[in-house]
Amino acid sequence: MAERALTKIRRFKTEDINKILEIEEQAFPKTAYSRETILSYAKSLPDNFIVMEADTEIVGYMIFDIGGHIHSTAVKPTHRRRGFGKMLFVHALRCAKKGLWLEVRSKNTEAIKFYKRLGMRIVRKIPNYYGSDDALIMVLSQRE
Repeated sequence: MAERALTKIRRFKTEDINKILEIEEQAFPKTAYSRETILSYAKSLPDNFIVMEADTEIVGYMIFDIGGHIHSTAVKPTHRRRGFGKMLFVHALRCAKKGLWLEVRSKNTEAIKFYKRLGMRIVRKIPNYYGSDDALIMVLSQRE
């Protein structure tokens, strides 16, 4: 039986920037946030920019606001399907007042399946939000 990693969710620290940028590049190769954007989120949402550590390695992150809007979230491809993404969502759901919501590319079928497994539902489509791809607005209410 494999050992489970010791996991911890904590606030982003400036020294995490290179690891977060690495995860961004892996998760969003065409549209990764820049260093400046990540640092701007860290400054504007210091309590809601969280990182997931497994043992001592950063394996994922989430940026959300108190209104429940998830601005970005990703888990390293090598660490997906181990529950880390779900742990980030559960943590954010506890912090958000009314639930969570996000935009996702309509062609990102894997992410959509993951969000649906968490209980999120599609409530709207925004045509051409991502250039030639539509955005789906997905929500997860605390009281569902």
